[in-house]
Amino acid sequence: MHSAFKFAFIAGLTFLVAAEVAYGQAQNYGTNDPGVQQRMQNQQQRIDQGINSGQLTPREAGRLEAEEARIRQDELRMKSDGNLTPAERQRLNRELDKSSSDIYRQKHDAQTANAGQGNAGGNINDPKIQQRMQNQEQRIQQGVNSGALTPKEAGKLEAREAKIRQDEARMKSDGKLTAKERKKLNKELDNASERIYKQKHDRQQVKTN
Repeated sequence: MHSAFKFAFIAGLTFLVAAEVAYGQAQNYGTNDPGVQQRMQNQQQRIDQGINSGQLTPREAGRLEAEEARIRQDELRMKSDGNLTPAERQRLNRELDKSSSDIYRQKHDAQTANAGQGNAGGNINDPKIQQRMQNQEQRIQQGVNSGALTPKEAGKLEAREAKIRQDEARMKSDGKLTAKERKKLNKELDNASERIYKQKHDRQQVKTN
C-alpha cells in the first residue's frame, strides 16, 4: 500500500513538472531564429556584391541599407521582451521578402556605377585603408543596433561608404594605387568618419527596446 501510494505520488509529480515545462515552452518562444539571421546576412552580402560590381549606385545602396537597418531595429524591438512570437517572425520574414525584391530590382535596373573592372595587378594592397573601411562599417552597424542611428541616417552613411569602395575599385582597376590616390581615399574616409560620429551623437535616436 505504501509503495502504491509512493508510486502514484511520483507519477503525479512527474506529470505536473512536465505540464509546467510544456506551458513554459508554449509561453516563451525564445529570441533565436537562425533562419531570419541567415536571411539578413545573405541580403547584406547581396548588397555588398552589388556595390563591388557596380550594379548598385551609392544612392541605391544607401536606400537598401536603410531598409535593412529598419528590419534589424524592428527585430531588436521584438526581442526586447525576451520573446519572438510566431507572428513577429512572420512579420520579419515579410519585411525581408520585400527588401529581397528591392535588392533584385535595384541590381537589375539600368542604373549602374563604374566600379572599375580592370585586371588589377601589382602592389595595390593597402591594409590600413581596408581596416579603416571595416572599422567604419562596424561603427555604423553598432549605431543601428544601439538606436544611435536612425535607418535614414544609416542609409546615408552606407551610401557614403559605398562611394568610397567604388572609388577605390576604380583607382585599382589599372593595377596601381598611387600615393595621391591613397591620400584621396584617406581624406574621404576622414570625412566619412566625422559624419558617422556626428550622426551617432545627434538628437535623433531610435528606441530599440
